[in-house]
Amino acid sequence: MEKKIYEAVSKYQMQDIYDGAVLAFSGGADSSVLLHFLKDKCKNLVCVHVNHMIRGDEAMRDEEFAKKTCESYGVQIITERIDIPKIANEAKKGIEETAREERYRLFYKILSENPQYKCIVTAHNADDNFETVLFNLTRGTGIQGLTGIKPVYNKIMRPLIYLSKIEILEYCAKNNIKYVTDSTNIETEYSRNHIRHKVIPELKEINPDCLDAVKRLGVLLSQDEAYFEKKIDKIISENNIVDKIPLSLLKELDFSLASRLLRRVSGASLDYTAVNLCLELIKNSQAGARIDLSGGISFKIEHDYAAFLKTGELLPTRFCKELTDGVNYIKEIDKYISFENVASNGYVLEAKIGLDKSKITAPLYARSKKEGDKIKAGKMTKKLKQIFVDCRIPSHKRDKIPLICMGDSIIAISGIVIADGYKGNDLIINVFKKKED
Repeated sequence: MEKKIYEAVSKYQMQDIYDGAVLAFSGGADSSVLLHFLKDKCKNLVCVHVNHMIRGDEAMRDEEFAKKTCESYGVQIITERIDIPKIANEAKKGIEETAREERYRLFYKILSENPQYKCIVTAHNADDNFETVLFNLTRGTGIQGLTGIKPVYNKIMRPLIYLSKIEILEYCAKNNIKYVTDSTNIETEYSRNHIRHKVIPELKEINPDCLDAVKRLGVLLSQDEAYFEKKIDKIISENNIVDKIPLSLLKELDFSLASRLLRRVSGASLDYTAVNLCLELIKNSQAGARIDLSGGISFKIEHDYAAFLKTGELLPTRFCKELTDGVNYIKEIDKYISFENVASNGYVLEAKIGLDKSKITAPLYARSKKEGDKIKAGKMTKKLKQIFVDCRIPSHKRDKIPLICMGDSIIAISGIVIADGYKGNDLIINVFKKKED
C-alpha cells in the first residue's frame, strides 16, 4: 500500500506533504490511514476535524475520537463545529455542497495564516475518484468532469488517490488502526452513496478492474484537456482578455474552444445548457441582451463584446442626495462626492468636475439617471441614453454614474460631460470610488 502512496507522491510532486500539511481528518478509515502514514514523516502536521452538526451524538463521538487519536500520536488537532444545516438553508444550497465549501474555507484559512504548513492533504482514494466520474457523467458533464479528482489542485494534495477502499480497510486491519464510520455513508438517498453502494458493485461485476480503467480514462482525458487549455491560454493572451470577450472572436471559434473560453472567463462551472444559452445569445448580438445563469451570475451583450457579471450588479440603482460642504457618501453606489480633494481610506479619485461657482444659485444634489434625462452640452440638447451609447458605457453601469443637478437641470455627468455655461475652476467637485484590488 505504501508503495502506491510513494508512487503518487513522486508522479504528482507532492513532496510538500513531508514539510508541512493541514490534514483533513474525519476519523474515518481513509483519513486514519493517511494520518498513520504521515505522523512520523511530516515535520509540521496539523489535523483539522469539522463537526458538521448533522449527526448529533454520533458527530460528537467522531469529534472525541479525532481528538484522542491525535493525542495518542502526539499530533496537533484543530476542531471546528459548523452548523451546516443552518448555513445550507440560508444559502438555499444542498447539505453536501455546503459542507464541502465550509470545510475547504476552513482548511484554506488555516493554511494562509500558518506559513509552516505548505499544503492541504485529503484522503480521497480510487473509489472516490470512480464515484466522482460516475456522478459527473450522470449530470452531463464535459470532458473536465470525466477526468476525475485531480491528485494535486490549488494546494490540495491527495496521496491515497491510487488506493482502493478495500486496500485501505485491509491496511487498517493489518496495522490495528481504529476508525469511526459515518452512518450517513450508507443512506442511499444521497446521490454519491447510491452510486457507491448500488452502481459501482454492479460495474465491478462486469469488470473487476474498472477502478484502473477509470484512472486510465482520467489520464487520457487530462492530456486532451491540457492541450485545449493551452489553446485557451494563447487566445486570452493574444486578445488581452480579462473580463470582456470580443463578440467577433466568440463567433469565429468552434464550440470546443468557445465553450472553454466562456467557462474560463466566467470563473464558474457552466454546464452544457448554460454554454449553449450564452452562444445562442451571441448569435443575435443585440446590445443589452442578457441571460441569468445559476450561481448568481449573468451573461450580457454590450456592443462589440460580451461579459459575465454578478446578477446583483444588473439590478437598477436609485439614489438622490443633497451635496453639503465636506464629504458626502452615496452608499447605493459606494462612492464619495466631496468638495475637498481628500480621498477616504481605500478610495481613489474617479472624476474631477470643475464648475463656475457664480452659476450655482441653488443647492446641488447627486442622483441616478431617469428615463428621458437630457443635458445641454456642445450647444446641443442630448439624451443621456445617447451619450452613454456614444461613450460605450455598459448599460448595467449607467445608473451608478452620479449626475450633478441643480433644481430640475443636470449640470454634469460625472467623468463624462459638463453642461454648457457651467464649466469653471473655482468650484471643484471630486468623486471617489472604491480602490480596486
